[in-house]
Amino acid sequence: MERTPSSPTPRLMAGLVVTLVAVGVFSWFSLVQIAGLRDLQTRVVDRNRRDSLQLLRIQSNLNSLAIAMRDMLSGDEPYPLDAYKGQFEHLRMDLDDAMRLEQKLAPAERSPDRQHFLADSLTRLWTALDRAFALAAAGHDKEAREIVRTTTQAEQSVTFSVSRLLVQNYEAEDQAMAHIQQIYVGVERNVYLFVAAMLLSLSLITLYLIYSNRRLFERLASLSGERRDLARKLITMQEEVLRSISRELHDEFGQILTAIGAMLTRAAKQNVPDSFKEDVREETWPCTCWSRESVILEPTAPMP
Repeated sequence: MERTPSSPTPRLMAGLVVTLVAVGVFSWFSLVQIAGLRDLQTRVVDRNRRDSLQLLRIQSNLNSLAIAMRDMLSGDEPYPLDAYKGQFEHLRMDLDDAMRLEQKLAPAERSPDRQHFLADSLTRLWTALDRAFALAAAGHDKEAREIVRTTTQAEQSVTFSVSRLLVQNYEAEDQAMAHIQQIYVGVERNVYLFVAAMLLSLSLITLYLIYSNRRLFERLASLSGERRDLARKLITMQEEVLRSISRELHDEFGQILTAIGAMLTRAAKQNVPDSFKEDVREETWPCTCWSRESVILEPTAPMP
């Protein structure tokens, strides 16, 4: 017995659910990657750039401080040493503000010891300069110059530390940019894979629809052929039944008419009036004219 093809609706619904789940998972994964990328850009790249700007500001102030200390030691200017105190105070205020902002923007990966070393080095530098200005104000220019000359080495050490921090920031930024590039490549690859998977899924669903529709149409064509054969057999059976009934009616009714005709013929041979014999002759004549092959019993017209 041929198995009736099942409806493709459940399988198509299952395919739709799988497709929607795949879309949801891919969307969630993409959002997670985008959020990680945004966090990486905010936490590392942007913060490192702002921190680098503050470090450059500190480095510029240290360079200005080194130039001022060089002018103090050269003695070419006709100014006393304590005349530079206003310029140094201005540089100190700007450096303190830059250090305060830089500590807020310092990357989490940076060692706290390095940050403390930079702050302590600046504190010792300003302490030495304050003592030098105090000696200069007391008229001890020679001792003040010696302190400034010693402090120059400390200033160079601080500048070197700031340069190292800038290099670390640039390296961290380069690593972050490489990581961001990897994320972009991964997202692009995932998009291509997702599009390929969706095209494959749609192709499989389309092929399954074509296959299911073809099976359904073939089944409908088979049922239509069977219905035509059944209708033809039913019509043939009806014709045979009607032919059999007609034959039986013809035979039985013909026999009855023949018997009646024979009886009337015998009755006509008896002593009866002539008018009765004439009526019997007119009535018995059609009984001899029935056709055995007729389906519908229809007597022929009487002879004139």
